Amino acid sequence: MKERNFRQRLRVRRRLATAGVVASASYGLFEGVLALSPHADRNELGGVHAQRLGGRMLQVLGVELALIGEVLAKRPGRGRLVVANHRAATDIGVLLTLFGGALVARGDMARWPMVGLMAARTGTIFVDRGDKGSGVRAIRAMRRRLAAGGTLAVFPEGTTFLGDEVRSFQPGAFLAARGLDVDIVPLGIAVPRGLEYVGTSFGAHVSEIAARERTLVVAAVGEALKPERSVRELAETCRSRVQELVARARRRLGDP
Repeated sequence: MKERNFRQRLRVRRRLATAGVVASASYGLFEGVLALSPHADRNELGGVHAQRLGGRMLQVLGVELALIGEVLAKRPGRGRLVVANHRAATDIGVLLTLFGGALVARGDMARWPMVGLMAARTGTIFVDRGDKGSGVRAIRAMRRRLAAGGTLAVFPEGTTFLGDEVRSFQPGAFLAARGLDVDIVPLGIAVPRGLEYVGTSFGAHVSEIAARERTLVVAAVGEALKPERSVRELAETCRSRVQELVARARRRLGDP
């Protein structure tokens, strides 16, 4: 038992140290690319950078991603809104790895050391759900990004939960997409039972993931929808689709 605990602690230290090195080097590279490409689309470059970094971070933490369905190439000039359930920190890496683009994230993340800075520089839209003004500004920013043909990924439940029940979707992202030429892509994610980010600090949660020798995460992608219904109907339709996809991902994961 002592030997196993020692190996786990060593694995955590090694993986977290590697993650820090990768994040720092990645940020430096991104800033260098921006400096050498003054006329490039910052959001597009940020999306490509975030996609590569997301995949690398999953690898560093020992996460193996299995995909059900197909991620279709984004259509030029058409926005893409990805909506998913949210259970663990690995969800962020999954979304970035599969779709790139930018995330809509909780407001306090902007103040996290290194993570907040990198998130802001790569186009993350921050929203404080307890501040109506912040919510309005976030919806406007999302709409601009989608109207410009960008990719945005959101967790419309608003926070993380235990289990596979997909809670009600908040309307903000669907308001932002209303009336635009946008593909809305539902995604269901299943993580091992007990690995949810609930009732613990972010650091402790990531350390728990890093301590595992291997973590299988399954993502199921569904067919794209159009924002042609009322906001309320669209939110509920997407929630229902995500719920179905979570069930498919859970069956593949084999962790009842």
